Amino acid sequence: MNTHLLRRISSASFFVFILGIVLYLGYVTVTYTPVGPSVRIDNNGEYRIVNLDYVGYVKKFDVVVGDVVVEVNGYPTGEHRSVYKYGTVENADNLLIRKQNGTLLPIDIPNNWRSNLASEKVIFDILIPTVFLIIFSLVGLFLYIKCRHDQAARILNYFFLAIGISYFSAPASYRCDPVGRTTLFLLLPSIPYIFMYFMQVYLKRFQVKFMNSKLLLVAFSINMLILTVHFSYSTTDLISGEYFRILQVTFYILLTAGYGLCVHRLVSVYLHYRNTPLRPLFKTILAAQVIAFTPFVTMNLIPLILLHVELISPTITTLFLLILPFSYMYLFTSNRLFDIDFIFTRFKYYTLLSVIPAITILLFLYVVLYVGHEFASVKWFQIFLVIYIGLISFLYMKEQIDHRFRPKLFKQMYSYQDSIDRYSKQMAKVMKRDDLEKVLHQEISMMLPMCRYQFVIINSTNKTAKMEVETSSQEQEVVNELLDRLEVMQVAEVIEISNGVALIVGKRKNEFHILWISNKSNHTQFNVDEMRWLKTISNYTSIVFENLYLIDSLIDDLEAEMKKQQSTSPWLLRLLFCLSENERRRLAADLHDSALQDQLHWFRKLESVLLDRQMDKALAEDLEQIKEGLLDVIHQIRETCNELRPPLLKELGVVEAIENLIDHARLQMNFSIHFDAGFLSAKLNEEQITAMYRIVQELLRNTEKHARATEVNITLSQLESHIYFHYRDDGLGMEIEQLQSSFHHMGLSGIRERVISFEGTIEFRSQPGEGFEVEIMMPITLSKEVEERGAYIDSYLIS
Repeated sequence: MNTHLLRRISSASFFVFILGIVLYLGYVTVTYTPVGPSVRIDNNGEYRIVNLDYVGYVKKFDVVVGDVVVEVNGYPTGEHRSVYKYGTVENADNLLIRKQNGTLLPIDIPNNWRSNLASEKVIFDILIPTVFLIIFSLVGLFLYIKCRHDQAARILNYFFLAIGISYFSAPASYRCDPVGRTTLFLLLPSIPYIFMYFMQVYLKRFQVKFMNSKLLLVAFSINMLILTVHFSYSTTDLISGEYFRILQVTFYILLTAGYGLCVHRLVSVYLHYRNTPLRPLFKTILAAQVIAFTPFVTMNLIPLILLHVELISPTITTLFLLILPFSYMYLFTSNRLFDIDFIFTRFKYYTLLSVIPAITILLFLYVVLYVGHEFASVKWFQIFLVIYIGLISFLYMKEQIDHRFRPKLFKQMYSYQDSIDRYSKQMAKVMKRDDLEKVLHQEISMMLPMCRYQFVIINSTNKTAKMEVETSSQEQEVVNELLDRLEVMQVAEVIEISNGVALIVGKRKNEFHILWISNKSNHTQFNVDEMRWLKTISNYTSIVFENLYLIDSLIDDLEAEMKKQQSTSPWLLRLLFCLSENERRRLAADLHDSALQDQLHWFRKLESVLLDRQMDKALAEDLEQIKEGLLDVIHQIRETCNELRPPLLKELGVVEAIENLIDHARLQMNFSIHFDAGFLSAKLNEEQITAMYRIVQELLRNTEKHARATEVNITLSQLESHIYFHYRDDGLGMEIEQLQSSFHHMGLSGIRERVISFEGTIEFRSQPGEGFEVEIMMPITLSKEVEERGAYIDSYLIS
């Protein structure tokens, strides 16, 4: 068997092993719920709660520090493995807790993936660790492809993989899973030594020795010896639980020592080569390591060793690790390094500059909040840190803002392109014609300060003019000249007249809205750039003016119609729902024709590569995973398209459409649904079918979100010339007064308006603890007046 084949087999075996570990850790994290309480045996031999983790499940109950954990899984607390091993209650199905007043509180822990995925812990326990692992793995894969034959790149891959798996195993380790604990305790302390070995190999190409190889071997051997003791403690009962605190502190010291040795060697090498061309390289590597690991070491490890407390949650401090993959990928793939000296010079300056303001703000907050609040020292430190980092970040951003925007705001105030950009952004906020005129006034006065200007409205029918202020002789001449040129006026044009220029910014019915700008007071003509700028401004303004006019006209028509009918107009509601459905269809079509087709295109390309190309098994399995991920995305897009635009509603009919909806809902919702469809002889149109479909969809969604129901009954039948619909669930229910106030945020107003749009009646009934009930009667045929009126006015408004 040749060496190449052996290498491929070993690589594949290693990949399968890592994949198995990751899948198992993910299974533990998703399945088991973190409980949270740390316990300590008191003088009476009882296990009393001394700390409650904020992510623990028992925080949902009235459990406080000082309560006693009597039983875990039906057995005495001291017999539970996580208690006598680690002093914490984890990996439990149920607890029995005795409150300080003597009452017993049984707690059942929902160890199932459904409840865990639905909880708020999914972000920090599942989503972020998974993203971390994916990022580190992808960067490692990128380096492997880019630098396949580089030994340093391969070691760096192991470095990234160790960080990613360590982070991914943390939630399982927190749950006291033996594999999770072992993985974290073995990999996390090894990370600095993998990095130092990487530096040893990487710097050989520059004829630089990072550290003595024997020293590295001795340090790594001591590290592994201590980790062997930890491994023995986690997997066997050879070492008593009384030594857990000593082992825990030893572990923290081991991590800190490894990091300290790593930074020490980096600083030493940097100082030795700081006057050589390698200075930016070493400074970049040192900066990446310090930024990535210092928050975790200084805010978590050292406080745990000295004070037995964490200053900041490790969830936040470990986020800085993300700087590592991108920094080293940049080093390996770029031929140029960014100016790290410039960045650090600014950092030192801003750090020193922010100290006094941060302390001042903290003291001010202390004086203000001292009377009403009692903050622990850790809290005050966290507040100071947030203020301090916020000030440093603000100074960095201020520099960037000054660099980007100060020239535009001050030095280049008369730049016409900047003016157009500024004006277009301001117009995006305009909602009324008065606002548009105000913005236009502001821009003209800024760009042409030596000109007078005002708006003129000219009636083309009776040839009269109206100005904002009293007209002088010059302005009267302007009016007369504009009246003489009525025949050639076009919207968005700029007309040159003897006393300046006129911008035709809009036309409303028979009225031209014109902005007159006088000649400059310095008696110079408008140059070519100014005229081009005025033409562009006039064009932009006319577009917005026309849109505002159309919106005003539509609102006036709607208000007039509402005043006539003195109530919510059914045809208007039908129009709005019709527009809503059209937008849903358009969005679904866009998703289907663009995003979905692109996904399918790349899926087929990937499938073709897998079938036609010879490749390593590990790479093929990675690509197969990517293919499965693409399939999942394709399925999600199709589901979204189907929800936005349910297929074949008209062809299926109302009964079968609702049955399809309910069948789909049964797969996703945790309550039973019974649908009883009576005989329907009438044929409903597409609008009516869509309305019933959306009503059922909204009711089921509300039940899932709010009702906590176990059973839903839906009835649909025909009573003479009406459609009868009845819905009932056995959920929590509510008072009628609450029901009225819940209309908007529960979507009930939309249901009611859909019914009203078809001249139907709807009744909501509910009582606390008695579920929720809806009864709808909807005519099959609309009244002739409303139907004809709706058809006429709908078409008018849509056009």
